[in-house]
Amino acid sequence: MYTSESIMPKRKLPQKQRNKATSAKSPLTTVEFTAAERTISVVKGKQDLLAAAVNHRIPHMQECGGNGKCTTCRVRVLDGMNNVSPRNELETHLATCRNWDHSVRLACQTKVTGPVKVERLVKTFGDVSLLQEEGFEQNGGKEQYLAILFCDMRNFTPFVESNLAYDVVHIINRLFAILGEPILMNNGLIYQYVGDEIVGLFGLESQTAEESCMAAARAALGMRSALQQLNDELMSEFGIEIEIGVGIHFGPVIVGKMGHPSHRQFSIIGDAANVTSRIQAANKAMRTQILASEALLDELPEEIISVGRFKRIPLKGKIHPVRILEVIGFNRPDDIFLIQQSMPFLFAEDSVFAAEFYRRLFEKAPEARQLFKGNMDRQVALLSHVLKGTVYALCRPQNLIMGLQELGKRHIDYGVKKKHFVIVKAVLLETLASSIGKGYDEQTHQAWDRVLDIAFQQMQVPMDKAAKH
Repeated sequence: MYTSESIMPKRKLPQKQRNKATSAKSPLTTVEFTAAERTISVVKGKQDLLAAAVNHRIPHMQECGGNGKCTTCRVRVLDGMNNVSPRNELETHLATCRNWDHSVRLACQTKVTGPVKVERLVKTFGDVSLLQEEGFEQNGGKEQYLAILFCDMRNFTPFVESNLAYDVVHIINRLFAILGEPILMNNGLIYQYVGDEIVGLFGLESQTAEESCMAAARAALGMRSALQQLNDELMSEFGIEIEIGVGIHFGPVIVGKMGHPSHRQFSIIGDAANVTSRIQAANKAMRTQILASEALLDELPEEIISVGRFKRIPLKGKIHPVRILEVIGFNRPDDIFLIQQSMPFLFAEDSVFAAEFYRRLFEKAPEARQLFKGNMDRQVALLSHVLKGTVYALCRPQNLIMGLQELGKRHIDYGVKKKHFVIVKAVLLETLASSIGKGYDEQTHQAWDRVLDIAFQQMQVPMDKAAKH
């Protein structure tokens, strides 16, 4: 998630230290990163692949900060397999559990002794969600409580019949793209697409029941918001609006790899999935957009969700009907949800927000400009990467904390002091307000203010430790 480059001013090493570093004359070799289309020089046997990317400002997923606590930094060695260090105990265990072939390596655990060519395997923040499938063995399954989300497009058949085939595919792909993001941002897995339906799962990792159900609720409400923005575009382009129905439920399912021995796929089986589908279907008769089971709402803090209509629906094979309730929104501000709603404004165009941030930073602190001697376009892209990764990791707090602290550790080397965080926070909030516009209300401001405080506090932990020594 994080990269080498600071969003704050950095300074060069003192001349004495630079001379000492260059006089070492360590033997060098090369690493080619295919996605970045860059070949860099690294010290033989000293630097791991992740550190090499970080030091050369190449964006590289590393949600835990390169501590071997996640697998997001994984790469495939395309050439030079004999020039990388053998797997250590940690990496061997992960490779066995996840059935990796010999060419897949953790960048943070792999050092190079000669020329290599590598490909990043986790290239987007959405890819991180897909990694949840790997933890399940090829044979057998297990029972697990999950929050399940079904989202269905209304009046799909008339929509298909009244539009050209290529337009249908174009619109459906745009719809699935904007509906999928709330699932991914809330640490969910896009389980499958069935025609015009998308299914999301929450809780495959070690979340509590409350965390899983809250993630499903945020995703459902996020889908509603995203659809409103898409419909504005579709009305002007095609003269149409899309309607959806969403159902969310919490219950036990059997989870595992199923199918023919030569083609087993991750699957879920169980009553909870069927119940969620029925809940979603009830939206049409109840004229609602989001419905949740009482079982899911019972796992959430009391009165955090605003509810409307309710109904009891009979289900085949069940003695008692299931109580379902309309989800209207949050009764009190939810910081994670509010920040997630900022994403379309911040990243609609790559790097625009980050470029505006640096413009404002240099305007407010002109002396900072001379400290950025490198490629500013690359710097802007890296800041976008960091900000987007932070938002996606809000629902994975353990990884987020490790990543932020590792980022803070690097800022020590850049010469960053605590006082720098004050101006950076002010400029970030100012840029957010400008970029989001009318949607940047007081609740959104307070959410960003609190989250930036927490993020910067974690980044300063290594600075506090260094100060004690």
